[in-house]
Formats: sequence, C-alpha cells, structure tokens
Amino acid sequence: MSLNSYEGFEKAAEKCPLSILWRIFLFGLLIVAVLGVVGYVLGWFGEAAQVAQKEFGPKAALAKYEWFKEQSAAIKKMDQDVAMFEQRGKDIDAQYASYGADHAKWPLDVRVEYNRAKGQSRDDLVAVASQRNNLVKEYNAASSKFNWTAFQTNPDKPNLNFQEYVVR
Repeated sequence: MSLNSYEGFEKAAEKCPLSILWRIFLFGLLIVAVLGVVGYVLGWFGEAAQVAQKEFGPKAALAKYEWFKEQSAAIKKMDQDVAMFEQRGKDIDAQYASYGADHAKWPLDVRVEYNRAKGQSRDDLVAVASQRNNLVKEYNAASSKFNWTAFQTNPDKPNLNFQEYVVR
C-alpha cells in the first residue's frame, strides 16, 4: 500500500479523519516554506540586479562621466584664479615700488594702505587655493571608488595640492 494512493488516504480517513487533515497541513506548510526560501533568494538576486543597474547602467555612467568633466573644469578654473591672485599680489608690489624697498621709510598712510591691500590679496589667494584643494580632494575621493575609476582620465587628473602658501 502506497501512502500517495487514494486507497491509503481513504483507509487513513476511516481510522482517524484528523490524520488526513494533519498530512494536508504539513504538506501545505512545506510548500509555504519552500516558496518562502525561493522568494527570499530570488529577492536577493533581484535587488542585486537593481543595484547593478543603478551603479553601472548607462544613465549612471553618463552622470559619473559628466561629474568628472565638470569637476576637472572647475579645478582648471581654480588654477587660473590662483594665478590671477598671485599676479594681483605682484601688481600691488609693483604699484608701491616707487616708494622704495625700505618700507620703514614710507609714509604711514602708504604703509597702512599697502599692508591692507597686500593682506587682502594674500587672504584671497589662500582662500582660492583652499577651495581648489577641496575640489581636488573630492575628485580624488570619487576616483578611488571602484565603480568610478573608469571615468577618470589622466589628462583630467589634477595635482594633489596646488602648493603651500606661507604668510609673510
């Protein structure tokens, strides 16, 4: 006598109707457990596919490429700004050169004006260099991520630090 035959269920039902209900319940519970495990595993695969699409899909690739290009252009602009502020400091020196090399012999009002202009120029230069270095830090941090390295090109890669400025 096989357990799956109709006769086996009929005999079991005649002996105790509760045993047939118990078998159906256990079979249903087994199906629910198997479907739950399969659903859970497939959910992991589905979520992994969504993450891969989000991080490596064409839309993400374009956004990352554009970010690197914009960041590179901003860094180049900041390099030009640093050069401009360095030149501004030299221009201030040239403007006051007619008073002589010894600043102690300058009239007081000229010294005050020179120191104010030179200090402002130096502060502006340090601020622009700091902003530039922050942009480079962001660029390098993004380029070190494994899913962003493909979008960094050597011509776009900036120097780590522009230079150190010493206030004199």
